[in-house]
Amino acid sequence: MSRCSECEGSVVWNEDAASNICTSCGSLTDPSQRVLVKSDDASQYFSPSAPNTLKRLRGGSSWNLAGQSKEARARNNTYALHELIKSLTLTLSAPGLSPRVCTLFDQAMGTTQFKWGTKARMVAGACLSIAMRESGRPDSLKDIAFLLERSDTSVKRTLSSVLRALNLTLTRTGPAQFFPTLQSHLHSILQSPVESSGLNISLYSELKSVSVQSATETARLFVDTLARFSPETSLSQLSPAALACAILILSLEAEKRSALSHLADISTSFANRCQVAKATVMQRYKTLQDEVAKWTEEVRWLDSYQKSSKQAKVSKRLLCARSLKDALNWKSSLWKKRVEKEGKLNVEPHLNNVDSDSESDCSSSWDVSSSNAKSEDSQPSRKKRKVVHSAIADGAHFLLDPVHSSLSRRASKVSSSTASLGTTALSNRTDAFTMSCYLLSVPSFISSTRTIPSRLQQLSVARGSSDVILDDELLAEGEWETIQRSPEEMERLEQRWRDEGLLDVLEKASSAALKKHEARNRARASEQNLAMGTRHRTSKRINLEALAQFMRSGDESDQMFDLDILGLEVLEDEKTDDEYEEEGYIHGTSNAYGAQDELTVDDWRPCSPGLDKSFDDYYL
Repeated sequence: MSRCSECEGSVVWNEDAASNICTSCGSLTDPSQRVLVKSDDASQYFSPSAPNTLKRLRGGSSWNLAGQSKEARARNNTYALHELIKSLTLTLSAPGLSPRVCTLFDQAMGTTQFKWGTKARMVAGACLSIAMRESGRPDSLKDIAFLLERSDTSVKRTLSSVLRALNLTLTRTGPAQFFPTLQSHLHSILQSPVESSGLNISLYSELKSVSVQSATETARLFVDTLARFSPETSLSQLSPAALACAILILSLEAEKRSALSHLADISTSFANRCQVAKATVMQRYKTLQDEVAKWTEEVRWLDSYQKSSKQAKVSKRLLCARSLKDALNWKSSLWKKRVEKEGKLNVEPHLNNVDSDSESDCSSSWDVSSSNAKSEDSQPSRKKRKVVHSAIADGAHFLLDPVHSSLSRRASKVSSSTASLGTTALSNRTDAFTMSCYLLSVPSFISSTRTIPSRLQQLSVARGSSDVILDDELLAEGEWETIQRSPEEMERLEQRWRDEGLLDVLEKASSAALKKHEARNRARASEQNLAMGTRHRTSKRINLEALAQFMRSGDESDQMFDLDILGLEVLEDEKTDDEYEEEGYIHGTSNAYGAQDELTVDDWRPCSPGLDKSFDDYYL
């Protein structure tokens, strides 16, 4: 029977996996079906940007492709920018800052002040700069701008916009924050061949023999000493990048115990890495060199620089290189002595309204307690008592027995404070109170926070309802007169408003409002008059009576004409036979007139064949 190659356990065949599976660890015996991935690599199984729904456009007949909605587009853009942030942090050797940068980016885009696209990429770079500054590293704005293929000016503007949108403030960068960057840059130069390093051969060999780590520690001590003893050399007024380059060069010379050859080459290399001018680095180097020369004069066993008309025996660079570490150690010892002389911080409480005698008593008792504390330090410490939250305990007791529960610790503290003022009897009696007494007897600090009931509340409680209270009863007798201003107060207030110009503003506003109201009323009245005039106005060029008669006669003739066409004239039986005779015709069969104007009526004859249809058969 085959065994598992991983844990030597038994295996069984699985039809779904088409392979043997270990019953202990679950490994597949077929190596072709194994996928070796990282434990935290979930991108190949799940992608946040993968669309999962097919949405239909509102009010349209077409369907939106998956992943093309507004939410999906924002999700895809966020995922892409997060990947860009991870690549930027890896390039700048700060992969641990990617979660913080992603959080800042999401917050900045959540303000809806920045659009997706190029602006979003610049926002990601600005958030990376903020995270680097928060972690104690240089912002590297120029490096970020180079990676984003944008100008450093635009990235700086975006950084200020992001800081304003997120309401963040950044501390100023110090020279010590540039030391890791310069140290790694120097290591990369020394690890590369001489031809590609860009340094002179002699300078390259000198730097090879120097411990870069020790030089960096000396540079950090140099920065601390400058901050303590050289307030005139204000670090806030100097460029931190150029100052860091100059300090590291001096520290390298101090480790070498001699001046470096080809100083311009190393200055140019550091200046290019920090993206500052070489002249600025050299200027900071000379300023710090003069400061070190002043420190050397304070140390008695060190040779001081003596400037004469002729050339000095020892150059200032060589003197500073030999005496820098000793001067820094001397300054550090002076700082330690100053701290020890000042001693520990005095944390005596400042009490108000206390006389001098009580203050002296407090100071003496403080000294005694401090001496006792020193003696107690030698004794073994006792086991600390477990802290019990009184509020939780009092609340539990009150819920179990609301009537017979004891007072809370706050009430006991109030009683103890009153006891120190001379009311011990009252405090002892308060401790014996039950919770019911405490609820019924309101302390002063609680009653002071309550508001006085209004007159309406008092009357409603007295009469049982607020509906029976009249408006005149809401104010007490004489209360209305006290609310109103007296004539003297009105005159003073009017004069004050007139002096401040407020009354003129109010008068102008009221007059303008009155004019506007009158103009609106006049316009409304003119519109009404115009509407009434157009409603009753008649035309003087047309005879309306003749027009109406013409229209009526036309309607009658049209109606008769329509009836004749439809063959419905037989329905008009309003006229009698006499009327038809007067008109000269008789409706009926064919008529004939004789010579003597006699009417001859033929004999009756039957209807023609096929004509026995009624009127309804023809027209219905």
